[in-house]
Amino acid sequence: MSQAAKTALGASIVATTCIIAGVHYLQVKERETMYKGVQRDDERDREKKQRMVNLQENRERESRYLELQPQTSPSSGLTRLA
Repeated sequence: MSQAAKTALGASIVATTCIIAGVHYLQVKERETMYKGVQRDDERDREKKQRMVNLQENRERESRYLELQPQTSPSSGLTRLA
């Protein structure tokens, strides 16, 4: 085998190895990026559930306060929002 053929074979092996390693690296990075999206979605869902719990607690608290101290008249400037 001539020196030029050996050089071409070596260069193509190195290039192929680099391409395969590069594609593998990109796949790993893409998988990590996609998983970060799942983590953000989970965090958003957790925050939404917490806001709903807080809203329900506030509604219950409001109804208890209105039972203790009912509104006298709408003309007093304090009206209850439905």
